[in-house]
Amino acid sequence: MFRKITFDENKINNLLSKVDKSLKEYIEKNILPEYSLNDGGHNINHINYVLKRAFELAEDINPNILYTCVTFHDIACHIDRDNHEVLSAEKAYNDSFLNSFFSKEEMQIIKEAIEDHRASLEYIPRNIYGKILSSSDRKVDVKEYLIASLSYGIKKEPNLSKEDQIKRSYDYAQKKFGKEGYAINKFYIEDKKYKEYLEDIQYLLDNPSIFNKEASIIYDSLIKE
Repeated sequence: MFRKITFDENKINNLLSKVDKSLKEYIEKNILPEYSLNDGGHNINHINYVLKRAFELAEDINPNILYTCVTFHDIACHIDRDNHEVLSAEKAYNDSFLNSFFSKEEMQIIKEAIEDHRASLEYIPRNIYGKILSSSDRKVDVKEYLIASLSYGIKKEPNLSKEDQIKRSYDYAQKKFGKEGYAINKFYIEDKKYKEYLEDIQYLLDNPSIFNKEASIIYDSLIKE
């Protein structure tokens, strides 16, 4: 049912290899473990996914800045999901290691990029790193959307029935990715994967019985975890 997503691993690994080792080690040790506190749609698997997407889409960028933007962008979801972009940006901006590593101008770029990554924001990201992060943060895999949406619903409203959780996921997808959805034009880098994803999820939205069947399988797998 779901389209198989593949990545340009050579390009991704080549760019990731250019990230400074001390920066990478600091973030892996001190920042990434905090993602275990987030819901299933914003955990370490999501960060690894966004890293692949961002480094595949990127051209002519500073890999250290992009790596930092991605690894910090959802860090505060477990504190306040509705305002996590502001809190995540503040955490990065006030981080003593980052301030010793980057210039003031680079820290401002990182802060703005993290603040600007949400699809629900009304304005275009202020810098290229925000545009890459915002675009790469979009789902391009319907299965991953269902996992993220359902796991968040289960955590936020655990008393809802299976049917209501699936309906909540469907309604949110319609609002965000439907033909009039607020996120259908929120990509700022040429992105074939996202265009294909919109086709796939809009097909499911037009066929609720298929959406419900696929969501039911994923819901059951999440409950068993």
